[in-house]
Amino acid sequence: MLNTNVKNYLEILDKEEKPLASFHGEYDFAKEIKKILAEDKDYTATKEDMAEQMAFDFLADYQNDNSGWGTYYGPMFVLPNNEGQMVEYPSIKRIDSELLEYWGKRAKETKNHILSSRYADLVVDFSSKILNKGADIELFRIIIDSNITICEKSLADPLDCKTKIKRGLILSIQIKDQDRIAKTKETIVKLEKKVATDDKPGLWGFAFRWLILDFGNKVLLNEDEKSELINVLEERLKRVEKNTWLAENAVSLLAEYYANEKNEKDLMRVLSILENSLKTDTRTDSDALLKVHAYEQIHEIYRKYANRFPEAEKSNKRLSQEIGQLDLDWTKSLKEISVETKIKQEDIDNFLDGIFGKGEDNKLETIMARFSVSSLPKKEAVEKQLKDIASKHPLQFLCTTQIISDDGIPIAKLSTLDEDYNNHFQKYALQYIQFGSFFLSLTMDEFKKRFSKQVITEYFEKSTLFENEDKDYLKRAISAYWDNDYLISSHLFNPLIESAIRELIKNCDGIILKPNNIDGYDRVLLHALLKNDDIFQNVFSKSGHNVLFYFRLVLTEKLGMNLRNDFAHGFGKKKFFGRDASDRLFHVLALLSLVKKKSNS
Repeated sequence: MLNTNVKNYLEILDKEEKPLASFHGEYDFAKEIKKILAEDKDYTATKEDMAEQMAFDFLADYQNDNSGWGTYYGPMFVLPNNEGQMVEYPSIKRIDSELLEYWGKRAKETKNHILSSRYADLVVDFSSKILNKGADIELFRIIIDSNITICEKSLADPLDCKTKIKRGLILSIQIKDQDRIAKTKETIVKLEKKVATDDKPGLWGFAFRWLILDFGNKVLLNEDEKSELINVLEERLKRVEKNTWLAENAVSLLAEYYANEKNEKDLMRVLSILENSLKTDTRTDSDALLKVHAYEQIHEIYRKYANRFPEAEKSNKRLSQEIGQLDLDWTKSLKEISVETKIKQEDIDNFLDGIFGKGEDNKLETIMARFSVSSLPKKEAVEKQLKDIASKHPLQFLCTTQIISDDGIPIAKLSTLDEDYNNHFQKYALQYIQFGSFFLSLTMDEFKKRFSKQVITEYFEKSTLFENEDKDYLKRAISAYWDNDYLISSHLFNPLIESAIRELIKNCDGIILKPNNIDGYDRVLLHALLKNDDIFQNVFSKSGHNVLFYFRLVLTEKLGMNLRNDFAHGFGKKKFFGRDASDRLFHVLALLSLVKKKSNS
C-alpha cells in the first residue's frame, strides 16, 4: 500500500504534467517523497513507498565505469560509511523481481510521460541483470514514445532532453523499430534546431554525431537530410572559428566525417581552420604553457589521421618541427609555489647522527653504507603515500595532466590514476625524492665538513666498481664536487656512473656488447643495462628492486630526473648548475661503491 500523501502527490503529477525544474529533475520527485514520508513520524514506509522514492534516486546515463553494474542507471551517491567503506545509494542489491514488476505496472498506468519513461526504463535496464531475461517490448515503446514527447513539449532541460532522446534512439535501434527510429531522428533534428546556440557546444553538433557518425549505418538519412546536417555544421564553423574551444568542437566532428569519406581535401581544410584558430588565439601569445598546449592539440589531431592521409602526415611532421623551435618565455608564464615546513633542529641532529654515528661507529665505510641506504626511497612507501593521497584528494587524479620538460617541450600527458597508474607513480616518486633533497643536502654538507676530498677520492678508488677507473678523472670529479662546482661535477659524475654500472653487469656475466652491422660490436647503453632486474636483485639483495627503480628514476626515466639522458643530449642544461643534480648523482655513486667482490671461501 502506498502512503496516502505519496499517492496524492503522484496523482497531482499525473494531472498536471509540468516541465522538470532542473537538470536530472526527476531527483526532485524523490526528495518530495522523502519529505512526505519524513513528516509522518508514526508511519512505517512500505515497499511501494520505497519503490517510488528509489525510482527517482537513480542517475541516468551513468558515466562511472567503475560502478561494476554495467547498466544505464547508476547510484546517485557513492559515499563512505562509518567504517570508511564506500556505499552506493541507491544500491542495486535492493532491486528484485517484485520491484521490477511494480515499476512495470506503474509505467503502463501513469499518464505523466516523465514518470512513465523512468519506470519503464528501470525495468528495461535492470531486467537482464536481475531476472536474466529481457523486458517486455511494450516497455521499450513506452520509453521511446515518452522521451519523444518530453523533447517535443520541452518537459526537461535541453541537456536532459538530449540524454533522453539519445536513449530513445538507441532503444529504437535495439528493437529494430523502423517507425520509431524515424520518429526519434526527426525529434533529434528538431531539438537541435530549437536549443542550439553558438556559444554552447553541448547544445549543437549532437544531431550530426548521432545520425551520421555514431549510428549512420542504422538510421536512414536521405541525401537532402545528410547535406543539411553537414551544411549547418560548416556554417557554424565559419561563425565560431575565432573561438578555439568552439572551433575544435565543430572540426572534430567534420574531420571524422571527411576522414570516413576518404575526402582528404576537406579533411585538411577543416584541420587547417583549427590550426589557424589555435595559433592566432591571443591568449597563447601571452602564456608559454598555453602556447605549448595549443600546438600539441593540433599536433595530436594531425597525428590521428597521419597514417591514412599523406597530407596529414606532412603536417604532423611540420608541427613536430615547429614545437621544437618555439621561442617560449617561461619566466612570464609559470608561477612558483612554495610551502614552508618547519623542521626541529633536534630532528635534524637525530637524522645526521643516524648516518654519521658516534665513536667507533663513524668509519667512512660504515657511514657511506648508512648514507646510501637511508637516502634510498622505498618503493613500497612511495606507493602507499600515493594511494593515501589519491583516496583523500581524488580530484587531483581525475583530470588529464600535461608534463612539460625544463626547456618547454611537452613530454607526456597523463590520464586518470586508474588508467595511467605507472606514469603517475613515476611522477609522484620524483616529487618524493625532490622533497627529500633538503636532507640529502644536509648530509652532503656534513660529509664535506668531516672528510677531505682526498679521503673521499681514496675511498672510491678502492671500491670494486671504480678500481679500474681513470684515477685522474675520478679525482677531478670528486674535487669539483667538494669545491661546490656543481656544473663540472655533474658532467663528470654521469660517465662515471655509466662505466661503473657497465663494470657491474660485466662482472656478473651480463651482456654489455651487442653485434652491429659492420662486423663489430656496439656497447649496450645505460637504459638497456638498467633493465637487468636479476643482476641488480642479486647484487643489492633485498633492496635490489628499490635500487634499480631509483637508478632509473634519477638517470633515465622521462618522468624522473632523467639526468643521464639530459646530460648526454644537452637538454635542461640549467639544472646542472644547481646542487640537486650533483647531490643525487653522488648518492648513486655511493650506492655503487657498496658493491664488493664475492669471497671464494
